[in-house]
Amino acid sequence: MSQLNIQATRSAAAAGATAIIEPPVRVYSISIACTGGAGVLELTTTSNSGTTILNLDVPTGEIYTLNFGGGILFPAGVFCKTKTNIAGYTLFTDRFSAPGLTAG
Repeated sequence: MSQLNIQATRSAAAAGATAIIEPPVRVYSISIACTGGAGVLELTTTSNSGTTILNLDVPTGEIYTLNFGGGILFPAGVFCKTKTNIAGYTLFTDRFSAPGLTAG
């Protein structure tokens, strides 16, 4: 039986050119908190204008946690294209090395 090394990355980042996660990564699960009206979160790869990989609608005031089985591959990092009425989101991914983290 194999063991996955999962890492959680929380973000409240709005749409922008800065990567939420820079290296290529597989997202296994996401938890999203909606505020105000109905929420929308759109995540892309390569840039915030890159190919949309995940587009989620979240009802008003809900907290959603979605699991993606074998995961969704973001081949050039994770970027936020659209964030509307979302307080924050946590991505559960393969473990990666980044500033402030210890290597594997």
